This record gives sequence, C-alpha cells and structure tokens, in this order.
Amino acid sequence: MTLTELIIAVKEQNLSKDQLEGYQQQMSEVYAQMQFEMADLEKQEAIYMNKDFGERTSVADRKVMWKATKEGQRLIVLKRYCIATKTLLNSLKSRLYSIY
Repeated sequence: MTLTELIIAVKEQNLSKDQLEGYQQQMSEVYAQMQFEMADLEKQEAIYMNKDFGERTSVADRKVMWKATKEGQRLIVLKRYCIATKTLLNSLKSRLYSIY
C-alpha cells in the first residue's frame, strides 16, 4: 500500500486489532523506506553545498538553491511525510493499547 492508501485506511474507526497491527506494520515499513531515501538526499545535499559556487555565494544562498532542485523539493516533501507518518504511527499505537 502507498502512504496515501494507508492514511485513508487508518481513518476508519472500527478496525480490528489484527487490522490495526497490519496497518502499523505496513506504515512502519513505508516510514523506514522514506528515512532511507531522506538519508540519500541529505548526502546529495552535503555534496551540493560543498561545490564551488564562487567566493560570493553564501550558505543561505546555497540552501535556497538546493531547495529549488528536484532533489531538494523531494527532501522537503519527505520530511513532512515522515512527520505525518510518525504521528499516525503514534495514533495507531494508542488505538492498539486501548484494545489490549
């Protein structure tokens, strides 16, 4: 399942314990995949920041330029997705604890 599909499925209020556990497992896997992708993008960002842009290019300018790249845009999206996914995982954990 994709993250969007998982978010929609988890919104259902009357999920069984097995369904909640399954969604939690799937969401944890998606979260881990996003973390791996973020690590690769952060490495690319470090290499980008280290490039020779000339002596007058500030770090702030480099950061803005990085965020405008395709990879920088993807990193922005992944960071927000990870925050949302972590919140949903905590919600799933709470729902499971209420069943036990």
